[in-house]
Amino acid sequence: MTPLDEVLERRSKREGKVTPRAVIENLLQAIERGDVETVVFVARQPDGLIKSGWSNTLHTELLGLLECGKNHVLCNMSE
Repeated sequence: MTPLDEVLERRSKREGKVTPRAVIENLLQAIERGDVETVVFVARQPDGLIKSGWSNTLHTELLGLLECGKNHVLCNMSE
């Protein structure tokens, strides 16, 4: 990470923004603690292209995790 990136990350944190880097760092810490069994992600690139990926697990479980994530977002929207 460049010094400018570090400054931007710190500024975002102070402003209460959650950056992609912060999300991934938190996820990596949870993985290192053994708190993560399965991962699925959806990401939007700067050009608008949507990418997804997942760890080795059943596709039905992945779909369920995505539905759970969708439900969490909807619940947070109503708070």
